[in-house]
Amino acid sequence: MPNSPSTSPENIIKRVSTVASLPQIFMKVEETLNNPASSSMHLAKVIEEDPALTGRLLRLANSAYYGFSAKIESVNHAITAMGTQQLRELVLACSVLKLFKDIPEELVNMELFWRHSIACGVVARAIAHLRFESNIERYFVAGLLHDVGRLILFMQKPNVMLNMIQLAQQKQQLLYRVENEVLGFNHAKLGGLLMASWKLSPRLIESISWHHAPTMAKQFPIDAAIIHTADIIANALELGNSGEKMVPNLKPAAWDSLGLEINALEKIISILDQQYQHGVRFILGEEE
Repeated sequence: MPNSPSTSPENIIKRVSTVASLPQIFMKVEETLNNPASSSMHLAKVIEEDPALTGRLLRLANSAYYGFSAKIESVNHAITAMGTQQLRELVLACSVLKLFKDIPEELVNMELFWRHSIACGVVARAIAHLRFESNIERYFVAGLLHDVGRLILFMQKPNVMLNMIQLAQQKQQLLYRVENEVLGFNHAKLGGLLMASWKLSPRLIESISWHHAPTMAKQFPIDAAIIHTADIIANALELGNSGEKMVPNLKPAAWDSLGLEINALEKIISILDQQYQHGVRFILGEEE
């Protein structure tokens, strides 16, 4: 099976017609941001075309996730407070979620899947904050989307995926390693290919492609190391579940490359405690 052309990651991506392109709202946001003549008012008008998205963004902007002192009352105000690139990342996060709504519950519990992904995103954002990275929202998005390749497998290879889950449990082995054995690639590779097909940033592609093997990332190993570490922490804290029943091993080289202080883990968990539920409400739409 690993060498079968029909099960190559490239062919699987080609067959995912339901996720062939990102929703129109994100494409409009991209077009507006790439237009030198556009202003924040133009961007606000594009976002306001989607009332549900507008409500989510304003709710998040006024939560402890950001901790702004003044109330954010409009999308234009949110753009001014957050910045256009950070808002772009949040629109991307919401856009992708809409594409994976029809996966049967017997295959995967989508609420638990997204709760794990949100936890990974919040932890990645916290790590980026401690490292003084720019546009830390992109790390939230990378964490949120790191396992979308597994959703594609549930969509395209449901029986194979169920067999791999059972095999991982029987062998007491990590699921992504079983994916490698059975398919010849794992969900991380598939997720990176999907990001590439959408022509998203090389940073996002690499951090998703190599979140289980961050030292293999050629251009952005730090980004991959951040998502790798965040995934381990989210799994260890059992916040949601994306199909993995065991906690993957933390790569020492990845942790060392982040250059964090000894008490960093305590700070990361503190930030997670403050921001996780706000992330859940933003992504899953749960009310206060």
